[in-house]
Amino acid sequence: MTSLLYLDNSYLKEMEATIIEIAREPEGPQRWLLVLDKTIFYPRGGGQATDQGFLFADHWKGKVSQVLQKEGKILHYVEGDQPPSVGTLVKGVLDWDRRYLNMRLHSAGHVVDFALYLLGYSPFPLMPFKGEHEKKPMIYYQGIIEKDFQEELEKKANELVAQDLSFSFRLADHQELEREAIYLQPGLPKNKPLRLLTLQGVGSVADGGTQVHSTSEVGRISILPIEQKDGMTLIRYRIS
Repeated sequence: MTSLLYLDNSYLKEMEATIIEIAREPEGPQRWLLVLDKTIFYPRGGGQATDQGFLFADHWKGKVSQVLQKEGKILHYVEGDQPPSVGTLVKGVLDWDRRYLNMRLHSAGHVVDFALYLLGYSPFPLMPFKGEHEKKPMIYYQGIIEKDFQEELEKKANELVAQDLSFSFRLADHQELEREAIYLQPGLPKNKPLRLLTLQGVGSVADGGTQVHSTSEVGRISILPIEQKDGMTLIRYRIS
């Protein structure tokens, strides 16, 4: 229903789109749910935070406070006066600083994961389980390693950053992902497009979020003390 422009180009900051559905959000008189024919706004998911920004039309402005995917629809939660009617062309503008930070945090998580792979720790004995790439980014792994590898991992991750390796991607179905990815994390969504994300010279994994072009854009990665408990490993990281 909605063309996902962010899947083809994570660096788009503005767009023009047509309103195809409008509904009133029940929590407030000036909150609306808009569905557009295309969008640059990333819906919260896959551990990545929602995009925010604004929508504009003649004599109207709405603040996009969050974007979610529900029942196959990309819902833009908009605060403001009643939006123009279905069929109206609107201009969308991202909060780019927020989006770019989210991209860097998300790509940093993949750099950490690829570093674990190069060290021989992933996908065995550490199998990626899920990631959160927001204010307190972290990655959960099934399995443990009977040693402290915090410094080793930080060094390898920053080697990848310093090499300025490129990220590339293409849409892929589950068969392609199974055939070409280093691993497939459990619970991959089947209701949204997925891509094969490749780090130059290292390998590929499944992904559905927004990414930077190269590892150098991520910035320095700091690995916080690693927690291992009940057969799980939790790796927290920061970027600067």
